[in-house]
Amino acid sequence: MARAKGFTLVELLVVIAIIGVLIALLLPAVQQAREAARRMQCSNNLKQIGLAIHNYHDTYGKFPSAMMLDKARLDVSSCPEGKCGTWAWTAFLLPQVEQSNLYDLLQVGKLPGEVSLNDATRLAAAKEGFDGYRCPSSASPDLNTARKVPAGSGDGSADCTGSGCVEIALANYIGANDSNTLDRDTWNGFMAKDTNGIVFKFADFTDGTSNTIAIGERTWRLADRNLRAATQLVANGDTANHSLQGNSYVVGGGRWPLNCTNSQDCDRGFSSNHPGGAQFLFLDGSTHFLAETIDHDTDSAVDSVYEYLICRNDGNPIGEY
Repeated sequence: MARAKGFTLVELLVVIAIIGVLIALLLPAVQQAREAARRMQCSNNLKQIGLAIHNYHDTYGKFPSAMMLDKARLDVSSCPEGKCGTWAWTAFLLPQVEQSNLYDLLQVGKLPGEVSLNDATRLAAAKEGFDGYRCPSSASPDLNTARKVPAGSGDGSADCTGSGCVEIALANYIGANDSNTLDRDTWNGFMAKDTNGIVFKFADFTDGTSNTIAIGERTWRLADRNLRAATQLVANGDTANHSLQGNSYVVGGGRWPLNCTNSQDCDRGFSSNHPGGAQFLFLDGSTHFLAETIDHDTDSAVDSVYEYLICRNDGNPIGEY
């Protein structure tokens, strides 16, 4: 009688075990390849922002401000948090990133931010935002649920936690504001609120454009800390140094270590979900990955490599980083 051909149970289990081992070996490689692709896309986003910043300078003879009030707000010098929506640098750059239709629809700089967002069509567009302001490595929601902005008359909460504030598109790219805490009046970095018409040109960056950070990353969550990322287009008021108001919506400072998670104030610094560091756009248009182990300290003096790269005019040699 002929014997039936086939696998024994033991043979089948051995094959399954071998396949399992191979999958376990390949999975990290697949994940690394995916992260490499996401990191490249993130770098490309920053390079496009760099081109937009240079084109903006060519057009207006200056770099964009971190935040700017509409003319009506400027005339009365008033921007109460929770009621005033300031236009952000990401809004000013829209024509330079081929988003002129969105720029015109929102009436950037012409209408107050909170008035623009009080219209259903404009609000829907602000919720959609621009994909080029998001890093694909950041596992974040489409809308920034942690940093809301005023719409209409806003609400009575300076932190914009009431029903008069809305969620708009999340951003992962923020301007470099100051080597220390966030500042709107005497900052030493690339951008801050347009204060009394103060604007920067290439000549103001005496450390050289290749030694000065313009834009960096901030992720939504890292480890167990919600770092809140940033908002596209509009911010809540113009407070200097606060996690739920003003500057923190659109810029970051160097007081907090890169990728820090040991303090709630880390949501005012730079961070990313790229393993080991974050990507930065320098003013010359180049992008660099800075390791989270970069030389850094938390005092107010400009005396570390991280701070040198943020400060535009400290005059210190950079060295390796």
